[in-house]
Amino acid sequence: MSYLDSPRIHFSGYFQSDVSTVNNNVCYYDSDAFKEEYQQLSTTGGDGGWNPQGTAIFRFVSCSVTGASLNGKPVTSSAQDPIIGMAMENADCRAPGKMADLDPQQQMVSQIWALQVRLTDNVERALFIGDMLPVGFMNLWQRQQQGIRSDQLLAANYQSILENVQWHGHSHSPVLEALRKASQHGLLAIEFNLFGYGRDPSIPRYTQGHIVGTIGPYHDREPRHFVMGRQMTAQLDPNPNEYPMVPSGGVYSFQCQNHPERQTLTADFGNALPIVDASGAFVDMGTLTLGVLKQPAHAPISGNLPKDQVIVLGQVAYDPPQPGAAASDEPSEWYRQTAAIQDFDYSAIPGARQALEACPVLLLAPSGGVFQVLVQESIDGLYVRSDEHVLRLNAGQQLPVSFFASRYGKPLSAQVNVELLPNGATLMGGGQPLPPSPPHNKPVLPPRISVPADAVHYPACFHTNDNGHGRAEIGAIPAGPGNPRGYIDGQLYGIGYQLQHQPQGYVSNYWNFVSVLAFNRVPVPEHPTWYDDIRPIFVQYGNLYPIMSKYVVDLGDYDSVVRHVDILKLAFALPMSDPNHMPVTRDLSEDKRAIILKWLKQTDAQGKPLKGAPPAKAAVLPAPQAVDTDAVAVSLDALQVAGKTAVVMQRQAQRKAAPSKD
Repeated sequence: MSYLDSPRIHFSGYFQSDVSTVNNNVCYYDSDAFKEEYQQLSTTGGDGGWNPQGTAIFRFVSCSVTGASLNGKPVTSSAQDPIIGMAMENADCRAPGKMADLDPQQQMVSQIWALQVRLTDNVERALFIGDMLPVGFMNLWQRQQQGIRSDQLLAANYQSILENVQWHGHSHSPVLEALRKASQHGLLAIEFNLFGYGRDPSIPRYTQGHIVGTIGPYHDREPRHFVMGRQMTAQLDPNPNEYPMVPSGGVYSFQCQNHPERQTLTADFGNALPIVDASGAFVDMGTLTLGVLKQPAHAPISGNLPKDQVIVLGQVAYDPPQPGAAASDEPSEWYRQTAAIQDFDYSAIPGARQALEACPVLLLAPSGGVFQVLVQESIDGLYVRSDEHVLRLNAGQQLPVSFFASRYGKPLSAQVNVELLPNGATLMGGGQPLPPSPPHNKPVLPPRISVPADAVHYPACFHTNDNGHGRAEIGAIPAGPGNPRGYIDGQLYGIGYQLQHQPQGYVSNYWNFVSVLAFNRVPVPEHPTWYDDIRPIFVQYGNLYPIMSKYVVDLGDYDSVVRHVDILKLAFALPMSDPNHMPVTRDLSEDKRAIILKWLKQTDAQGKPLKGAPPAKAAVLPAPQAVDTDAVAVSLDALQVAGKTAVVMQRQAQRKAAPSKD
């Protein structure tokens, strides 16, 4: 079962993603060339970017249950079920979740860590509460067609599971009770779409955007981050203007699930239909029809398709704004109530059940007596995808990656071939070169990725079993990649895969590859010292995340760090899954973490961590900014978010100066 099953609940509202932007340029990782102006706010694409003092917080804001499905029937009002209107919130007894890129040279699989999700009413603190398994976003594409200055035109979706789900109280909700009974082992499925994100500091939704999502049942041994169903794969524009993720048919990839036992096909259009602007209003594409071809298709369908070759399952119920209608800041009612998930009942349609067994599903635009194919199911219904698509590997570490193969939504036993993507061809992000500056007096350039190629290992192929499931071990060699990128730790790789007997002309999902960050091997000294081992790590982190060094602890200053040694010791020892894990970006190797913890624990005669002697060229390091950290109330969570009050006050002042809505 998955979030596309019934019962399911839909929620909508806003999200906040308060990411830091200084680290978006990989060249800023060169501490010798770093300048303080790189921490300054810029809305023109330079210096510190549009949010240099970000805290990495990710959380739901003003979210509530806006719809549901029970026994295949829609639920849209509290009169039908009291769950409608209940609040969908995050943790109230711990820090918020965090959003982190894998690397500045791979910013297209940003992960959410340590997010806790709660359903609340006006009686119970949590009717259910669960921890979302960390996951990177998927199906990133240029969805928003227009916007104000600095609008993020890209949109994406997250799909994962809620673990350790605990149920409390009694809501008198049939939907919620059915959801509890349908799930197994304290697990729920969750999926949500993010769009309309504001990057302009002068607008009210700065660092916020819209979220529309779904929670449904989950059964063990199923994919956690996608549905083994009918995969609709968009063909991309071969000549896009800016981003490569522009579908030639105007609609992006999406997934469906066939329920033959109740003769219903469920389709998720939540991240597939283009939107006009940040409100989430749908672009009017005319009538959209979901259908199934009457005969198998072994190649992409091009040109117009005669209507007599298609069994129509129904029209997509999306609701673009009517001409002359007043503008709205919210997604449409249909979008909020259903998360754009639609059930197509084909029980009374002759031939539909048989056609769905071996023929592709199509999204169509009627045009006279023919159909235009906007998106079609993967060729021959074949599909393979990794369930984990973001890996961090320490030197010598190897991790199992689950894969699922299917044909027309049914498990497939097949051989899967694996390869290293040449030059990381599908990795995105990077940086702009920096001009020459002391001490080297030469420009800082973005480093090459994917070299050396032999620093990561993976099988040339593997097989999926009769359940469609297979595993591949992806690992890093014990010596690590050998510091190929110089001023930034580790190396990036892209691991691609495909079915051995993939048909000619097969269209793959652009994002179906595994992004790997392999950390360098760093020997742990017997007696690490501040100058030799710790300050180079801390200065770089302090440069890139000024919210820390300006408001909490000056990471470039020995005395400031020593004053907070106990709380630092605790924060660095926390697991990555903890919301207070340090660093918040999850980009520190276990070797360097071991060095830091060893240094924090070893003390001199005065009970302080070992300082050592300054290196001869210590003057080339960026001079730390003096910060009166004693004036800041430091707590565990404050290590990542302290000073946010000052930033919020600054933003509120900016908003008062520009009160109009965008």
